[in-house]
Amino acid sequence: MSTPMKFCPECNNLLYPREDKKQKIELSACRTCSYTEVAESNRVYRNEITQTTERPLILRDAYADPTLPREKGLKCPVCNHPHVAFFLINPMVSLARMNACCNPSCGHNWRADGQSIA
Repeated sequence: MSTPMKFCPECNNLLYPREDKKQKIELSACRTCSYTEVAESNRVYRNEITQTTERPLILRDAYADPTLPREKGLKCPVCNHPHVAFFLINPMVSLARMNACCNPSCGHNWRADGQSIA
């Protein structure tokens, strides 16, 4: 059973929990005006939102895409194949460069910073 939201009788804004440290009681207080009242419940809920990082798209068949540019002088760290394709992905955080081995039997993908993508 959840506690209903309470509103300030003076200015109709939401009342938020506040502690009266001297009396050691919980109050419901308006952040706009100075209205406070003793809270009906001593329960305070906290909703934490965590940001998750999505894993980048893995292209196992990138070697077969003739439109992807090839990186000269870069070898696959798994099979040492001399042909590597690269592409850019744009996650919400930042632009990232991905590499893909052009060896059909390998298909290893890794980020430009060297981190393997599983």
